[in-house]
Amino acid sequence: MTETLAEAELYRPREAGYLTSVETDDGTIKLSGIAAEGAPEFGEDVLEAAISVLRQAVAPKPNFGAGFAVLHRGEEAWWLLMHWWLPGGILSHGLWRADLGMTPPDFSPVPPGPMACVWELGVIDFERRAFMATAMAGAPLADYFASTMPRSRV
Repeated sequence: MTETLAEAELYRPREAGYLTSVETDDGTIKLSGIAAEGAPEFGEDVLEAAISVLRQAVAPKPNFGAGFAVLHRGEEAWWLLMHWWLPGGILSHGLWRADLGMTPPDFSPVPPGPMACVWELGVIDFERRAFMATAMAGAPLADYFASTMPRSRV
C-alpha cells in the first residue's frame, strides 16, 4: 500500500462555470464547463459536439424535464457528464469520453463504473444545492434554470 499519492495525483484547482442551456426533447439541461488548464471556454466545434450528444441521449422516465451536464477538458481526455433530476430527489447519470486532439471531439459512452472526478463533483454539488434551494423548496423550475454556476475554482 502506498503511503502518499504520486505528484501527478495531487489536487490542483480547476476553473469551472456555466456555459449555456441546452433544450432537448426531454427538457432543459444546464451545461457547465471545467478546464484543466485555464478558463473553461471551448470552441464552437467542442460545444456543438457536446450539445449533439446531450440532445441525442434519452432521459430516464419519469423525470422533471430538468438536468445539468458537465463538459470537462481534462489532462488526458474530454469528459461529458449528463444528469436528469428524477422524482424522489434522485439524479440519473450518463458519461461520455473523447480523446484530446480530435476536432471536433468524438464522444463515446463510457462503460458503467466511473461516475465523476473530484473536479466534476464540485459542479454536481453546486447543482444539488441549487435544485434543493429552488425546485425542492417549492419554487418553479425556472428558478432552478436561472441558478447557474458562477465562474469559480473547483
